[in-house]
Amino acid sequence: MHDEFPELTFDFTAKIEHLLKHRALLSELGELGCLFIVSAVESLSDTVLANLEKGHTRADVYAALEIVRDAGIALRPTWVPFTPWATLDDYIDILEFVQAERLIYHVDPVQYTIRLLVPPGSALLQRPAIQPCLGPLDQASFTYHWTHADSRMNDLQRAVSAVVAQATRFDEDPATTFQRVCELAYAVRADEAPASASPVLLDHRKKAPRLTEPWFC
Repeated sequence: MHDEFPELTFDFTAKIEHLLKHRALLSELGELGCLFIVSAVESLSDTVLANLEKGHTRADVYAALEIVRDAGIALRPTWVPFTPWATLDDYIDILEFVQAERLIYHVDPVQYTIRLLVPPGSALLQRPAIQPCLGPLDQASFTYHWTHADSRMNDLQRAVSAVVAQATRFDEDPATTFQRVCELAYAVRADEAPASASPVLLDHRKKAPRLTEPWFC
């Protein structure tokens, strides 16, 4: 296909564990036209990852990012930052990772709002750790309501959702939205948000391939 249509590009979705397992194939995929890979990172907290049974660790995420980049492919991580086990520090950790690794334009802002869904039949319902947070089943959304033990996390999720919804309506630059989300999160922790992304970092916008609409993985 690549020989006949060399201008043709593609992307795919893969687990972090599979990127590590099949790392030897990534360079060839990059040469054949793979622009980016969507991967459900979900969290950088090993506690959260263990509860979600993601099959990878925080260290694995960094390793996969390096491998994918070395192959000339962009990684577009997806997140579930609001879970019963995530702390405020975990949330800010995601933001700091995104900025430090120059991924601002590789993460759709809606990803900073995602809250764990617990539908009937979910294996999560069998976990003792979720029971204190669990509420009744919401028939309309077909998911169990849950409340974080730290009320600040519930408030932050609502505030970030409002900011991102407004940003989407006005087609706001993702870097601007990211900075606003950072300011919200750091304010909750009573810290000052770090300086906004530098022009060098923002230059990566034109190098960040993406789908035409946000993708939930």
